[in-house]
Amino acid sequence: MIENIKSKFDLITSENGKNWLLALNWILVLEFLSSIIEYEFLDKSEKYIEHIPDGIFKELLVALMVVFFVWYTVYNFIFMKKEQFLLLSLYLSICLYLLVTHDLSFNLLLHNLNIFELIENGFGFYLIVQISLKIIILYLIYKMIIAIKNRNKIL
Repeated sequence: MIENIKSKFDLITSENGKNWLLALNWILVLEFLSSIIEYEFLDKSEKYIEHIPDGIFKELLVALMVVFFVWYTVYNFIFMKKEQFLLLSLYLSICLYLLVTHDLSFNLLLHNLNIFELIENGFGFYLIVQISLKIIILYLIYKMIIAIKNRNKIL
């Protein structure tokens, strides 16, 4: 049962250690998710964010992101290339991160990469979720390294 779940997880996240780009994509998506969780659960995450004031710049930025997302989604569904779907999922996670956190400087994301900051926030639901995500990301980094080594053996 557990072996079956692990093999399905490996297949979805790195094609069993063959696709480093897929593993990297999942690492980034999970890290964006981890930053969103930090933003929602911790009040001190606000100090890492530089908000953009409401105005024409913000409206143009949002409009450009929406137009690019719609265009790229339609383009992906027409040509059906897997690597482009990876880029689309990465773009979607960035848009979701920006929509929820309003952090254009990505300071919260960089702060979230520091694993030693987790202990400062006390024990609770947030810590359990973040440690689980960090363990999954660490495993995906391992799978990405395996995929890069396998790629170099083939070349």
